[in-house]
Amino acid sequence: MSAMKKQFTLAILLIGLSVMHACKGPEGPAGPAGVGTPGETGPAGPAGPAGTANVFYSSWAAAGPWSKTTYNSLLRSYIDIPAPRITQDVLDKGLVLVYAKVNTSDNYVRQLPISLKSQFTEEYIDYTLQINTLRIWSTPIAATVDPSTAYQFRYVVVPGGQAIRMNYEKLTYEEAVILFDIKD
Repeated sequence: MSAMKKQFTLAILLIGLSVMHACKGPEGPAGPAGVGTPGETGPAGPAGPAGTANVFYSSWAAAGPWSKTTYNSLLRSYIDIPAPRITQDVLDKGLVLVYAKVNTSDNYVRQLPISLKSQFTEEYIDYTLQINTLRIWSTPIAATVDPSTAYQFRYVVVPGGQAIRMNYEKLTYEEAVILFDIKD
């Protein structure tokens, strides 16, 4: 008798669930506004994280002809790229990331500084910042290297007003594109 009671109870439960499920239908239109006065506006929420509205990125600049200078008895090559967004305020409080395309056939982008090695040569490419100028340096490490005029460079400026909570030193170009909404 107890097994029959369990089956009867289970059947009633299943019928009840089926009826409740069948009662669902499309939601009707919103009803009229209720009577009464609206409540007071609540306090403002906390400020959200800084966005990328003030982040600036340059277009790709081709290297062109390199100038040469001697630094610590080492012949180095450099190019100057006009960078009007690099201001004293950016130098004091901001962040500048510099990226290079050193082989335009594969479009592989690297963050500077980088070391480029081939069979018999090695070249170290880094940069320095000045107000309104980005200077790209090429230093030969092994053998004499004339840097390519086909290299391309781009910089990203993040103003100092934004909280920096991550290490940007190893930020890949792909990560920077997503983080700063950079368009090619």
